[in-house]
Amino acid sequence: MNGMAAAGTGPLAIIAGAGRLPAEIAAELSLRGVPFAVLPLKGVADADFSAFACYPVGMLDPNGVLEQLGRLQARAVILAGAVHRPGIGMVMAGWQAVRHREEIRRVVQGGDDNLLRGVVAFLEEHGFPVLGVRDVAPRLMAGAGPLGRHTPGPDDLADIACGHRALLAMGPSDIGQGVVVAQRRILAVEAAEGTDNMIRRVATLRRAGLVGRLQRCGRPVVSERAGGVLVKAAKPGQDFRVDLPAVGPRTVRLARRAGLSGIAVEAGAVLVVDRKATLKAADDAGLFIVGMPA
Repeated sequence: MNGMAAAGTGPLAIIAGAGRLPAEIAAELSLRGVPFAVLPLKGVADADFSAFACYPVGMLDPNGVLEQLGRLQARAVILAGAVHRPGIGMVMAGWQAVRHREEIRRVVQGGDDNLLRGVVAFLEEHGFPVLGVRDVAPRLMAGAGPLGRHTPGPDDLADIACGHRALLAMGPSDIGQGVVVAQRRILAVEAAEGTDNMIRRVATLRRAGLVGRLQRCGRPVVSERAGGVLVKAAKPGQDFRVDLPAVGPRTVRLARRAGLSGIAVEAGAVLVVDRKATLKAADDAGLFIVGMPA
């Protein structure tokens, strides 16, 4: 397909990667009676879409994706699920028919976010608006207040407030979406390694007994009790179409191993993946999950 293709009045199109999120979005849209179709990425998508209209597409076949969207007269596109980053040679082989090679090289070498934004720009240039999960399935996002059986205590609330202030302060520098706080002291800040590896780092510090040697307000801290909170929020100007903050069952498992008391997320801005399993894991582990106002 060459040139511009106007978005139609047909269904929403879910371009599905790996994991449960695409199926959760499909189930939510189905419950609400919203017309949609699923375009599972061949060799990537692994959820069961047998109950829905499905049209598999190749991740490295952008013309094929455009043609399928055109046949469906899709009115908008949702990108959902994990995609393992392909090598630049694979991307260029698939995309050279529709984009200049040097432009592709710049996008791919710019990092995953740039690659995803390039995909968004490509789809929208061809007339297919890209929406975010919270645009089409807001009930999948964290609500305000306790989400499970357990609730934060006074010390936890103080840690949450401390973490939230830190994230707001770091936001303009685009550092990360999460911090771990204990006793109103920042133990770890999320950077390029992502939330999961940040939590693993806290667990490693605790096992090594290094956490207690850090400083608070210029004074040595001799000991550190188990506890603390993972605080996660959107960054200022977050593009929720390509970089949606999320927590799930794995987040809970890692938080438990790191000795944390719970997880606080920004209500309306953080996705709770596989909500039933996530909340059960937190309940069973004695951890709270709470939605905090922006």
